[in-house]
Amino acid sequence: MYASDKTEAIRQMAHLVVAAGRGTDVDQIVKDVLARDEMGTPQVDGVAIPHARSKGVSQSSVVVARTNGVVFDPEEGPADVLFMILVPDGESNEHIEILSGLARRLMNPEFTTSLRTSNDANALTDLLVNG
Repeated sequence: MYASDKTEAIRQMAHLVVAAGRGTDVDQIVKDVLARDEMGTPQVDGVAIPHARSKGVSQSSVVVARTNGVVFDPEEGPADVLFMILVPDGESNEHIEILSGLARRLMNPEFTTSLRTSNDANALTDLLVNG
């Protein structure tokens, strides 16, 4: 992904959600994720995890992207891996459960190395599903 800033990165990932039929409104997704980002976006070792409930999402979704470095929190530096977690507005705290599980896995250096080096979508999916 080539994004110059977090807004563009979120927009590109939102387009993927809508293109996959898991969302209906790119602008609403971007608005909701940026609103949630104002409270802070979790980041661990260069992996940022923007997340939100959104009216623009019809099914819970996780989008993974690699970047050349997008700053979400200037104190953390640029993130080269992004996970955007989205759940439909009004849903439970499913995105927090996903976020918590992902944060635990990010503490494993082998997991984060694989995130940065895998060029195969199926292998990346397997890594995320099976750890």
